Amino acid sequence: MDKMPLCRFSVALFMTLAMGVPVAGLTIYRLGGENLPPPPEVERGEADLRQFSWADIEAARLGSGESLIIGADAISPLFFTAEENIAPTVWERGGYLQTQGFQAWVEADDIQQITDLDRETAYVGLQGADCRREIRVGCGSNVGEYLTVGKTFLFDLGGLFAVNKIRFFTRTENQENYIEAFQVWTNTATNTELGIGFADLCSTSGAGHLGNCVGLVNRAHADLFLRKDLLFHAERKVTENTKPIVDVELSGEYIRRLALFVSSQNRDWEIAEFEIFAPGYVPTASYTSNILDLEEEMVLGWVRWSGHKDAAAKVAIRSQSGSDTNPNIYWRKTFRGDEQVNYNDRGRPLTRGAYRRLELSEQGNITRDAENWDLWSIPYDFADSLGVPLTAARPRQFVQFQVDFESDAAAGSELRYVEFAASPPAAAELVGEIEPWQVETAELTRFTYAIRPTIGLDSPGFDRLEISVDGGRLADVDAVRIGGEEVAFTELEVGDDRLVVAMPKVDFNRTEELIEVVFNGEIFRFGATFAGRVFNSEMPQDIRQPIQPGNSTALLDGNTLSVQSLSLGGQLLGSLSLSSGVFTPNGDGVNDGLDISYDLLKLTTPSPVIVEVRDLAGRRVREVYNGLDTAGRHVRQWDGMDGSGQKVSPGLYICRVEASTEEGRETKFGVVSVVY
Repeated sequence: MDKMPLCRFSVALFMTLAMGVPVAGLTIYRLGGENLPPPPEVERGEADLRQFSWADIEAARLGSGESLIIGADAISPLFFTAEENIAPTVWERGGYLQTQGFQAWVEADDIQQITDLDRETAYVGLQGADCRREIRVGCGSNVGEYLTVGKTFLFDLGGLFAVNKIRFFTRTENQENYIEAFQVWTNTATNTELGIGFADLCSTSGAGHLGNCVGLVNRAHADLFLRKDLLFHAERKVTENTKPIVDVELSGEYIRRLALFVSSQNRDWEIAEFEIFAPGYVPTASYTSNILDLEEEMVLGWVRWSGHKDAAAKVAIRSQSGSDTNPNIYWRKTFRGDEQVNYNDRGRPLTRGAYRRLELSEQGNITRDAENWDLWSIPYDFADSLGVPLTAARPRQFVQFQVDFESDAAAGSELRYVEFAASPPAAAELVGEIEPWQVETAELTRFTYAIRPTIGLDSPGFDRLEISVDGGRLADVDAVRIGGEEVAFTELEVGDDRLVVAMPKVDFNRTEELIEVVFNGEIFRFGATFAGRVFNSEMPQDIRQPIQPGNSTALLDGNTLSVQSLSLGGQLLGSLSLSSGVFTPNGDGVNDGLDISYDLLKLTTPSPVIVEVRDLAGRRVREVYNGLDTAGRHVRQWDGMDGSGQKVSPGLYICRVEASTEEGRETKFGVVSVVY
């Protein structure tokens, strides 16, 4: 046992014995930001801290990083200054420098000298009489069926870069070996990625001959298209250069590949160094953390982060969580028809390592382990950096984060850390369901929310239940039963979309006893979800544990925490009600405002709603609300003023609510009297 868990256990044991109450188990896990101060909860002694490093990424634990600067304090997209030469770094990103070989493009040793940062070494191209006598290093290369007179240097930059200049030059003592004629070509994507085929450029008769292809400038250009699946854009052609140092200005648009074609010359030539300049940020970068092991099943709470981004940049943070070390299932082809199995030839489960050791022909599909892992969350809004709920359906032991950066050359971002909170579960298992699970919409209904907890000796238990509804409304609680007997309860919070009930402590002594909460509510759309969480009031810092839908009792049929509509018909607007038939907006603090309440039904996405007040002649007096609403009950208030901010005259007024969808428009009316 390491020192930190032992120390934590000793302190927890002392506090339990001394105070007679459970001890909070909140832990904050931080990825990155090692040199930053600890989170405020840790400084206040409310939580422990466990640190992970940005740099700790291993393929074996499904971690990866692409086009990134990874430091102890932050990760950010690659950035280069105007004077940084990126040519020597292409191999770090999986790129290469190649030239034509016999029927292939190869990373020949001699051409690597042009990126070795040594101005005293060079690639020397032998031309003239020497090359006419024989084919040798530095002369034209035999490329398949072609004898291409000239030399091509092909760079794959290992990503997209905003290249605005290239430079190449001779050795200082050999300036007479300058290159007289050359071409520069650029490429962003493969033909396959662009959907370009041979037939799009070349005639099928006499296939492979340059004269039958459109837009290919010479044999080397055609060879890149035919053999490398790359159609290059001809950026620059120079035929009369006399300079030993050559600067070529490019557009600064993002490219992936760059080629220098040196035409045949009647003199020797050389390149000591070839430099590529791409100032600014790369357009995309990504980071995927290792599978982070929390060492035990934990209830996941909020996630927050620290960083900054320029206005034109984007940062997308996602998370996933699971109960084992891999979110994937690996399949092996058996060659019995289309059969695939997820075990090896000895009947053992196929791991990632075993899958990678299979022959390529044996490797089958890779699918998601939906039983043990949640799906990747939708991206968290980067502006919500102070904390949002961490997407997780149940207590999990493993968590993984993915960060995607989008930039332009002048606008970038950085992420200093991502941290999230977790605590041990109040119960080993929580299964719940709601009954009835089918009701009429906009009709007050008596529901029973049933929970069956499994609580171990080391679980703290709970004495609070939170129910929240999406697509419906909560009214009040009628009763709470534990083990079939009614118990005293307190409504701590009651709102339209959330309620919290206090009840007697449920711990190991009451494990597996059925808990029933009877409350009144209604739904407003095809399906409404009544999510539940439990927590222990003696541990206010701990994360509230979600209830899983399932069969908590044979006495109920729902086995779900969702309620469906029996019938919706075409109705969009439900009831419209006014808080009073008469109101007096005279500023005395009594009955000065009118609440206009309306129910929206069956909506699954926000839709336009207008709430307005008109006089008896139909003229608009005041637009109270104009916006997007979702299904549910909504309340807007009219203060008795007209559109110019003046008090309306006494009399009768019409309150009008209009809701619209692609299927049509509905309107409801109510009448109110204004008196002074």
